[in-house]
Amino acid sequence: MKVRVFALTWLLLLVSACAPTASEAPVIAPSPTVTAIPIPLTEIPAEQIFCAPPYAQDSIWNTPIDWQVARIHPQSNQMMAAFFKRDDWIGSDVTQYAPNIYYADANTPLVPVTMWPSRSFRDALSDAEILYGQPGDVVFVPLPSEAQPAPGTDGELVIVNRDTGEEWGLAKASREIDGSWSAGSVYRYHLNNSGVPPKGFAQRGAGIGSLAGIVRPCEVKQGEVRHAVTIAYDYPCAPDVCATNGWPAVIPPFTKTDGEGISQYDIPEGARLVIRPEISASEIEQVCKGMRGCVVWVKAMQVYGGFIVDNSGHPKTYGEGNLTARWDSSLWSDDMLRNIPPDWYAVLDWNFPAN
Repeated sequence: MKVRVFALTWLLLLVSACAPTASEAPVIAPSPTVTAIPIPLTEIPAEQIFCAPPYAQDSIWNTPIDWQVARIHPQSNQMMAAFFKRDDWIGSDVTQYAPNIYYADANTPLVPVTMWPSRSFRDALSDAEILYGQPGDVVFVPLPSEAQPAPGTDGELVIVNRDTGEEWGLAKASREIDGSWSAGSVYRYHLNNSGVPPKGFAQRGAGIGSLAGIVRPCEVKQGEVRHAVTIAYDYPCAPDVCATNGWPAVIPPFTKTDGEGISQYDIPEGARLVIRPEISASEIEQVCKGMRGCVVWVKAMQVYGGFIVDNSGHPKTYGEGNLTARWDSSLWSDDMLRNIPPDWYAVLDWNFPAN
C-alpha cells in the first residue's frame, strides 16, 4: 500500500491556518514507501497546523448547511424531547472519554501495539476499501513517548502524522508499566479523505474515526470552529425502533449504528442536530455568559450542525482530551452549555439536502 500525498487544497488550508492574525503473531507495519508532503510541517507548531479542519473541503464535516434548502424534520420536537428525556442540557467532559490528540512525524519511533485476540487492525487509507489484519496481530504505530489513552473505559487516543497525513486511532488502549501497548481497536485513515470511512469501519458508533468533529483549543482561541461537531446521548434508536417510525437505522453517509434507544422518537445515529438559524449572535453571547467555548460551539451548530455518532450515558459533545489539550477552564467547561434553551435545538430532515 502507498500512502496518499496530501491534496493541494488541504495544503492551502494549512498555510492559511498558520498565517499570523513482541508477539509471535503476524506483524503489520506501515508501508516503507510513504511519501513526505512537500512543505516542512514539522517546523510549524502542531496546534496551529490543525486549526485547519481535517478531511476534504467537500466533506460532510466541512460543508456549511445551506439554509435555503435544508429543512427541520417534521418530528424534530418529539425527537429532541427524547434526546433530553433525562438531562436538558449537553455536557462536555474533556477529562474522560475524550480522545487525546498527539502529533508524529517521520522520526517518531514505531511502537508495537498488540491487538486483542478477537480484534483486527483496520487500514482505510482510502475511502474505497478497508484492509483488515488478523485477530491478535501486532501493529506498529508511530506513538510519541508521552502518549497516553484517555481516562475512561473507551481508552481513546489519536495520532496525526504531520509528514504523511495519516490519522491513527486506538481505542480500549492500555499502556503497561513496562511500556508495552495493547488495544481493542487500531485503525489508520487519512486526512485527505471524506471523514466517513468505508462500511466496516467500527471505531465509533456511526462508523467513523476518533478525530472527526473534535473541537480543539486553537479553534476556540481563534473564535471559530469550521466543521460539524460530534454528539452522543442515551441512546440513538435501536434499528427496530427506527423502523417503526419509517426511519433508517443510520443516516447516510454514515454506515453503522450502536443505537439501543427504545423511546418511540429516539433519533437515528448519523442524524444532524442544529441550533436554529434564527437565534441571534447577541442571544448566544447572553446565554453563554461570555464563555468562548460555548459561543463558538453554538455558532458552529448553526453553520455546520452536529452529528449523532455514538451512545453515551447522557447528552454530550466532544472536545479534545485534556491530557493533550490542557484546556483553560475559562474557555471550555463541562457545563458551559447548561443554559442553552432546549428549544434552540432541532433535528434536520435527512430527506432534504443540507448542503
